[in-house]
Amino acid sequence: MRVFIPRFLGAFLYLLGLTLVGVVSYTLIEGWGFQDALYMSVITITAVGYSEMPPLSTVGRDCTMVLLAAGVTGIGVWFALITSLIVEFDLSYVRRRRRIMRSIEALNDHIVLCGGGEPGARSWRS
Repeated sequence: MRVFIPRFLGAFLYLLGLTLVGVVSYTLIEGWGFQDALYMSVITITAVGYSEMPPLSTVGRDCTMVLLAAGVTGIGVWFALITSLIVEFDLSYVRRRRRIMRSIEALNDHIVLCGGGEPGARSWRS
């Protein structure tokens, strides 16, 4: 799990930074307010793509294409990380169980003592 936290944080910061770049770009290029620029950035990055906004200028369309490509890539990385996390959890359980079973199978001429806590230890010393 320790490996995945920095990866998820990196992907989250990438998407957050991309959203901020989109907001700033739409504000400067199209002259939109914060809410409209944020809305357009989010629907572009997530590839939802509603056409509720006013028509874009040529530079605005170019910005949208770059934002869309970068957003789809970031979302793809996010889903790949989630899939990797699920597989890693499942495989770690399988590996742990296999290691325990190998250890048990390797035992020869051993006695299994159950309930041999402190009272059992005293009786062995006597």
